[in-house]
Amino acid sequence: MTEPSTPTILFDGTEPLGASADLQDNGKPFFFQLPNGQKAFVIRWQGQLHGWINECQHASVPMDFDGDILEGGRQFILCPYHGAIYQPDTGKCVGGPCRGSSLDAVAVEERDGAVWLKQG
Repeated sequence: MTEPSTPTILFDGTEPLGASADLQDNGKPFFFQLPNGQKAFVIRWQGQLHGWINECQHASVPMDFDGDILEGGRQFILCPYHGAIYQPDTGKCVGGPCRGSSLDAVAVEERDGAVWLKQG
């Protein structure tokens, strides 16, 4: 297993997380770090943006592996350490050791051709 990606930029909403066109549907996420130091990611799932704290509810480990968070079938967010699987749109754990818990959401939005932290 390789080390999870480590975001180096703290995003506080004054600059975009990335270009909307670069966030492909059911594709790889944008990783970033919040001003409070928490690591997070945003994905486009079935046309909608979803932001989550990058931490498994089972063991508080990062969810990413080789720059991705979706399992091979591209249907679920997968914790590569203990096999917990989460629904990409709700963050709810539907399999594995933390079934029934949910990822912590991060409010994101799309505007001016870019993905941003949602303000307010």
